[in-house]
Amino acid sequence: MALAAAAVAAPALASEDTPQGRIETLGRVGPGDYPEPRVRVWLPPGYETSKRSCRTIYMLDGQFVFASDSDGENFAADRRIARLATAGRIKPTLIVAIDNLEGDRFLQYMPQTVYDQAGGSLRAAIDREIARTGGRPLVSAQFIQFLATQLKPFIDARYRTSPGRLDTAIFGASMAGVMAGAIFVEAQQAFGRAACMSPNWPIYDKRFIDHSQLLSIWPAYFGQLGAPAGRRLWLDHGTQMMDAGMAPHQIMIARRLTELGWRSGRDLETRVYQGAGHAFAKTAVQMDELLVWLLA
Repeated sequence: MALAAAAVAAPALASEDTPQGRIETLGRVGPGDYPEPRVRVWLPPGYETSKRSCRTIYMLDGQFVFASDSDGENFAADRRIARLATAGRIKPTLIVAIDNLEGDRFLQYMPQTVYDQAGGSLRAAIDREIARTGGRPLVSAQFIQFLATQLKPFIDARYRTSPGRLDTAIFGASMAGVMAGAIFVEAQQAFGRAACMSPNWPIYDKRFIDHSQLLSIWPAYFGQLGAPAGRRLWLDHGTQMMDAGMAPHQIMIARRLTELGWRSGRDLETRVYQGAGHAFAKTAVQMDELLVWLLA
């Protein structure tokens, strides 16, 4: 497919002691009627003067990625990655921030393949969430295809990246954490590193009902990964509020991956943050250690 995009440069906000990078906003990347989200690319300090290729981290909920986003309620990933790279704790890394579809965020981040396996009360609960968005169909399968077959090839062609999957990471939090896991599983050829922060494995709605089906669906789903082959996966959750319900899912996923040869601390990192609630943007106290483990 022919790829075309326009880029508009904008300065990245940085404090005096943080090296600055540069943000470019892409235009439409691919053809068709898929509702492409806004995509912004952060080029790390020294990118223009260096010949070195960068690792790439694709970050979901892109409206909250950079230090200049959302009136300070953000992940400040540009500042963090610049600081960690300057300190030699991670390799030089380029950020691709992909916005959510706002009112259609659930449709974008609920994995179609998991929905297709759901039955009974779980299927009904997901259908209720879909109805809340206007009853339109899930677009998560199209989103994964867009990332793997259109956006990533475009980024690798336009920018100086290390395109192999072991140098390409995907990150998401909450429902985007679920989608980061889905991208890791369903686009294995493209993404070899993933971080799922406070992922909503129970697919909680406002009633916070647990669905026992998911305790078997998720381990089998991640079992499609097979042996680690150099890949890395980070899973975490807190112990308060909705995060308390994520523990059994994380345990079952980790158990299945361990059976497949994933080793704790090398290929798989599972963290539990005692006393912490649901992590997103400014509440993501684990962000630095997550980035260090994922991108080292």
